[in-house]
Amino acid sequence: MRIHYYPLKRFDFPAVVADVLGVAELDETHQVYAPPPPGASDQASMAHLAFYDGFARLREMYHEFLRCHVLPLFRQDICVQRIPSFRVGFPGGMAVDEFHLDSNYNHQSGTINFWLPVTKAFDTNTMWVESAPRSGDYQPVNLQPGQFLQFDATVLRHGNLANLTGRTRVSFDFRVIPLKDYDPRGLRTTTAGMLLELGAYYSLLTSEGTFADGGE
Repeated sequence: MRIHYYPLKRFDFPAVVADVLGVAELDETHQVYAPPPPGASDQASMAHLAFYDGFARLREMYHEFLRCHVLPLFRQDICVQRIPSFRVGFPGGMAVDEFHLDSNYNHQSGTINFWLPVTKAFDTNTMWVESAPRSGDYQPVNLQPGQFLQFDATVLRHGNLANLTGRTRVSFDFRVIPLKDYDPRGLRTTTAGMLLELGAYYSLLTSEGTFADGGE
């Protein structure tokens, strides 16, 4: 696992996400939006719908962030998640409701995850990750806006506890696969059923910083 930093003045994701959601304070998102109903997907809140519906307002900043802060970590052509996954850890709830490996959800080996909170992420409202495969020694990843985490979620089990902080944690995450390791297997995401391939779930970002398919 590695923690990276980025300049908030240039990439003010918290302000843009708050504007997309129509909330004054992201850590009080629970004052505006209700959590998903019992038994529903953790992606089933109206806050998630608002984020995905309004993602076009975030796309240009997301693309520039990938060019400036993710592509240099690889220095080669990479497959990048076209639209990042939005997460909301409502008070009393969990942003993702189980500890898991992404490989259990059809994501291939060689996939690298990047997790970027747009609120302060701490204690029971943050993500917990084991330090080594099968170690089970979960520790909280305490981050704040201006930081993001890089880790291999296909081999490191991770998840959330019940959020007892009284503050909503809002974050998004995305996956990257070096093109040389990309293996189109015809598999789909387990929630939305999206094909885990270039042109669907992934876009191709070349080593020169160009989205081969426009990244739309």
